[in-house]
Amino acid sequence: MKKLAKIFGPTLGAFVFGYICGDFFSFNPPWSMGVGLAFLTFLYTILLLKGAGPLKEKSFVKNIGFKIPVAAVIAVIAWIAAGKLGFPVWWQIEFVSFVIVGLVYFIILDLKKLSVEKGMAQSNFRLIMTYLIPSMLFITITAQLPQFDPVEEVKKIDKPPITKFVPGPEAIAAGREIFEGNKCFNCHKVFWEGNSDRGPNLGTKQIGLYSFDYILEQIVDPRKIQSPGFEDPKSKKAMPTYYGEDLSKVELQSLVAYLKTLRDPTHIPVEGKFPNQWTWWDDPKIIEEGKLVFEGKEPVTEGLNCAVCHGADGIPMMTGAFDFRDPNGPDTDKMPDHVDKVLKDWPDELYYKRVTRGVDGTPMAPWGLMFPHLYLWKAEAYARTFHSPLDPKAPEVKRVEVPPIPSKEEVERWTKEGLFQEDLL
Repeated sequence: MKKLAKIFGPTLGAFVFGYICGDFFSFNPPWSMGVGLAFLTFLYTILLLKGAGPLKEKSFVKNIGFKIPVAAVIAVIAWIAAGKLGFPVWWQIEFVSFVIVGLVYFIILDLKKLSVEKGMAQSNFRLIMTYLIPSMLFITITAQLPQFDPVEEVKKIDKPPITKFVPGPEAIAAGREIFEGNKCFNCHKVFWEGNSDRGPNLGTKQIGLYSFDYILEQIVDPRKIQSPGFEDPKSKKAMPTYYGEDLSKVELQSLVAYLKTLRDPTHIPVEGKFPNQWTWWDDPKIIEEGKLVFEGKEPVTEGLNCAVCHGADGIPMMTGAFDFRDPNGPDTDKMPDHVDKVLKDWPDELYYKRVTRGVDGTPMAPWGLMFPHLYLWKAEAYARTFHSPLDPKAPEVKRVEVPPIPSKEEVERWTKEGLFQEDLL
């Protein structure tokens, strides 16, 4: 009983301490750090209680045969744990590099037993080599990782301040630099880029769909309207409130200009905190707002009334209008980019194209040229409920999975194919 107390007492204490630290440093989930510390404490305590057995020199092969698999397991754990905790891939590589350096160091220690030093010079030589070899290994490995270029860093410091906001590529590039310079990547990912999911992923959230004023307000007064999924007290306090004072008006405008480019025309927006994310297809609040747009009751989209043709209850009111109730309805054959998929299998991109670009030779106008795409996505989310209702007990319901993060190649394709019809700013 005393042994159990000696084992689980420190283990529990380590878990509590780790949990507190994980919560303080916003680890997701916070207990992950507690589990890690508890596991190490548990192993260390058992080893201490076990005591040292009779010393027996093992052969070099036996020592290596034991250390290599152990190092491999530790490297895998380090890689997975770092990834789960939101560290970028280069940090994962560096953690694994540390494990490799440690393995090599222990292999060196297991080499042939050295003779007794014959003098101070030999002792100093061995001491220096003991540190020199691991240091060289560490430097060689880490040198392969991305390095800061001092010349480029000096250019950033010496760059003249932005004095005038002119909408266009230069303003967007300046906004990107401001985003990076203020370490926004530490809390916000932009699609695949960034260090953590502490705040919303501004790419998958598609912050660029929101209005200029809304984005600006979120930067200057981030606690006024909290992003869905981040309403907990800690998240509310995470976003600093000093950017309105630290950044000039022109810098803020440039930053918003960059954020306005963060949109994904191939997927419906995603809300929530990793890993509990959800798409707008599954968001009752968004669907309710989309209903107002669909039925022509949303002031922002005055003049748009989908129900006139498609029917408020989903029953088409006009000949040839698409029937959203039929999950097996085919795509229109009037467009050159016709897709041989029925409605229930339509990708988000097809919804987006048909609504924003319209359908040739029909009353379906290119609404994307007239109204904010933010509201068009909401209308699409509502239209989907005619054949795929949210009620999980309803027949043939298929919950929509969170879409994958687009690749760089996909983003380049958006630009090439002109998926965005509205201006960048």
